[in-house]
Amino acid sequence: MESVLIMGGSDFIGKSLAKHFIKHQHKVDVLTTGRVDYEGVNRHFSCDRKNIEELEKALKDNEYTYIYDMTVFLKSEIEDLFKFVNRDTLKKYVVLSSSVVYKESEKYISEDGEKELNPAYGKYGIEKVQAEHYIIDSDIPYIIIRPTHIYGPENNLYRETYFFDRIREGKAIPVPSDRNEPVLNQFIYIDDFVRVLYSLTKNDKVREIYNVSTPQNITWKKFIETCGEVMGKEPIIKYVDSDKIKIKERSYFPFKNTSCILEIEKLIDHGLYIPNILLEKGLRKTYEWYIKKNPKMNDEKMVEVEQVLKIV
Repeated sequence: MESVLIMGGSDFIGKSLAKHFIKHQHKVDVLTTGRVDYEGVNRHFSCDRKNIEELEKALKDNEYTYIYDMTVFLKSEIEDLFKFVNRDTLKKYVVLSSSVVYKESEKYISEDGEKELNPAYGKYGIEKVQAEHYIIDSDIPYIIIRPTHIYGPENNLYRETYFFDRIREGKAIPVPSDRNEPVLNQFIYIDDFVRVLYSLTKNDKVREIYNVSTPQNITWKKFIETCGEVMGKEPIIKYVDSDKIKIKERSYFPFKNTSCILEIEKLIDHGLYIPNILLEKGLRKTYEWYIKKNPKMNDEKMVEVEQVLKIV
């Protein structure tokens, strides 16, 4: 039986991935600071990966066929991980990176697209790039995953749930207005995303980078209107000229107001799972979860929502 270590396992992505591997009869260990509220995990290492002593105690000389690192931000975290994991049996080290490593563009971006510090993401983008460079320069059998926005049930980011909340309560939603070109983004439903990650076990390719997304180009208006469609209620959208009112967009909107549309031809060419759950279907599934669970969430950065609505 192939053994899998998932760095993470209590949050949105790591939990979904662990449950998928367990469903397919893999021996799954998870390392996380959070609790594990599902069955089938072989070993749960309750550990802060930044604590080197805890990490050594949990992982020293352990052998894995695959390691899925869903919580890495810093290159030092990768260095520390490989001080203790036995690499003799390791086929792939799969790293969750991000599309924020690319230069902002309204055009499709391939895996070799131009990289640039995206000012919208600041330090986060810098650290992702540094971690990628470290992996690429190493002899680790890596796979780097660069996804667009991931959404779905149990998302710990207050995004689609925010829109559901505002629409349900009949409250207006302030949205950054387009500047020169429409802001376009892509989204991928969580079930599709974990299937892409799982499909990496089905070939022998290593030292590869993959864009991962559902090939639909979506405006903020389309995303919010689709939320309304699955709810059967029309959203109230108020457009905001952020330059005019001098209020940071992220303080009233749950996404960075920047475009990112990815090519996924490489994903297709290498025979990996192709995302196919389109936005309406994915949001409908997410809304069903929302109705059932009635989650209570917030976003500490979104402090100017009501203030902006007073101005526009």
